[in-house]
Amino acid sequence: MDNQKPSKMAVEARDCMERAVHDELVKKAKLGQDVIVNREGKPYKISAVEALRIQEEDPEYKA
Repeated sequence: MDNQKPSKMAVEARDCMERAVHDELVKKAKLGQDVIVNREGKPYKISAVEALRIQEEDPEYKA
């Protein structure tokens, strides 16, 4: 496997995507909505409040 560092553009794109997901979770949590996440390859519905809590506790968490 090739262990190259990601390009600056790739890092910026990832950071932008992470901020967008976080902002969307905040918006959905305020509206009391649910989100669908992937858990062990299967769709799973949780509240946006719970998803936001999980993300803020451990940003590397993959639900």
